[in-house]
Amino acid sequence: MSRNPAGAAVVFAVAVLCAGCASFPSAPGAVGDGYPGTCMPPELSWPTDFLESLPGESSAVGGEIVGLRLEYLESRWVWRLRSADTKLDSFGERVDDPSFGRESLVDVRTLEPIATREVALTQAEQGSPALAALEAAQRSGEQWPSPLIIEMARVSDGDQAAWQVTTCDPESNQHSVTTLG
Repeated sequence: MSRNPAGAAVVFAVAVLCAGCASFPSAPGAVGDGYPGTCMPPELSWPTDFLESLPGESSAVGGEIVGLRLEYLESRWVWRLRSADTKLDSFGERVDDPSFGRESLVDVRTLEPIATREVALTQAEQGSPALAALEAAQRSGEQWPSPLIIEMARVSDGDQAAWQVTTCDPESNQHSVTTLG
């Protein structure tokens, strides 16, 4: 049995390239699509618990969180987090690009990253709303056991960025949407 080092190198290269072939799942069409009957995962990290601390503690977040959504993907509850990120050039130098961002899927209980990719932030996500994400979450009325924030998205409110917060009542699965400056 002969071994071909060139052949082994080709197989290895293809394996490495295909490791990145798995596509990042698209967001469901609407908030709450795909939920298995309720908007309340059995175990959950509430947005008001992690919005302030996560940007400095997790590789899932590049910087300021500019959006989040609770999703049920492939029989698993996840948070889809969008954040501003720092772009670096080929020399490792910082490049000023306010549209450069990161999108990550994280486990709802542990907040451990599942998948991450680079994204282009929308104009609203690049803007600075009057309220920080945590303050908007606190003003949304989220509290245990209900209502639960299931999405926070930066939107344009006239010429200003604002937060559109969607909450869900786990008993009725009724969604409420509020825009907060």
